[in-house]
Amino acid sequence: MSVKVEHVEKNMVCLQVEVDKDKVNAAITTAVRSLAHRVKVPGFRRGRVPKNILELTVGKDAILSEALESLVPEAYSRAVEEEDLEPIDSPEVEVVTIEEGTPLVFKATVPVKPEVTLGDYKGLAIDKEKFSVEAEEVEQVLHNLRERQATYEVSNEEPIATGDLVMVDFSGTVDGKPFEGSKADNMPLVIGAPGFFPGLSERLVGAKHGDTLEVEIPLPEDFHVSAVAGRKAKFDLTVKDVRKKRLAKLDDEFARDISDFDTLAELKANCEQQLYETKKQRIQEKMEAQAIKQVVERSEVDVPDIMTKRRARSMLNSFARELEYRGTSLEKYCELREKTEEEVKQELFPTARDLVKQELVLDAIAKKENITVNPDKLEQALEGLAAAEQDSEQAKERWRHDGTRDALAVNLLRRETINWLLQQAEITEVDPKLDDDADADNNKDKTDSEQEENQ
Repeated sequence: MSVKVEHVEKNMVCLQVEVDKDKVNAAITTAVRSLAHRVKVPGFRRGRVPKNILELTVGKDAILSEALESLVPEAYSRAVEEEDLEPIDSPEVEVVTIEEGTPLVFKATVPVKPEVTLGDYKGLAIDKEKFSVEAEEVEQVLHNLRERQATYEVSNEEPIATGDLVMVDFSGTVDGKPFEGSKADNMPLVIGAPGFFPGLSERLVGAKHGDTLEVEIPLPEDFHVSAVAGRKAKFDLTVKDVRKKRLAKLDDEFARDISDFDTLAELKANCEQQLYETKKQRIQEKMEAQAIKQVVERSEVDVPDIMTKRRARSMLNSFARELEYRGTSLEKYCELREKTEEEVKQELFPTARDLVKQELVLDAIAKKENITVNPDKLEQALEGLAAAEQDSEQAKERWRHDGTRDALAVNLLRRETINWLLQQAEITEVDPKLDDDADADNNKDKTDSEQEENQ
């Protein structure tokens, strides 16, 4: 087999592939046998139809087309591998010649990964923020744990205060007319907590069980009922029930009730360790973000539209799954935002393009520096994923064929590349910044509540 490569434009290449005539003849023979078993010809048993009779029945082109179905994919894959190309989409194939006794010649035009012109990526100047865990932070986590374990006791004699749980009947109007979701009975409201009507619960502070109030609040500009968004609404409220929050005593018994620890001291130590690990990870993510930003800014690459669109579609699919987990849907989200699914996807294009560019640059560095992933690390990662499956061995076998294993290997390679960049960097310890940098915009910081879930 011989291959000629022509770069037609940007990241498009045209492969002209020539397959030996012996392989063509063998493929045609196989095609004849296959068709002979599938085509019914009067006077002949299936599989026993002579080639000349089969040609008269189905036509010569049908036999050649059958042969091409096995010849082209195999030859194309070999050509891509031999020329060390990385296609990013399916090829457009044009058969030039296909005849028995002569070589097969076909052209395959396909978009490939764009070339990346790397700038300086060694010796990056990276800031590493100093950090520590303060006693007040540990106390705040413990307080949040108490809040999560809080109980509510009926107290209809005391006035309503922030944090109370109140049951109310309410009905609302805008310009004297009710609107969607403006009426409910026995609606639970936590005073001061976010709700469907921001600012409504705070108006109940000081009221008591049985009181009836009339209040007016402005609806948010992004209110889910667009017809009344940004307008003033009047609400008639009746207080049905008032419950006061009671926090548990912070002692050894509390520690045993909410965790596997026997003492409050052990629980505190664990909270402190979790805070330390969270801050350490956050600083690490900031350093990684700095490294990625610098190497991307110093590199040049023309991101193909197809890669941007594909990533945006993947991001939208992930968002749709997240919405389903929250009990809603992408369709409902689009309806509330008064946008089409395509418009929402297009909003993701800038971020998608930036992410693709980051990956292309990291891949180029990994290739140039011969960075690899330890096979044991890949297997360990696969084992971790498979642990959540009912049949872990079946899952791992499936992942070998559906691209999951390959995708995981690529992600691990990019992680190794980022680690390598930091190992080559000049790292300077600096005092903590008051505000987060833009460098860490793409990183998610763990909240206190996430800390508590680790207990």
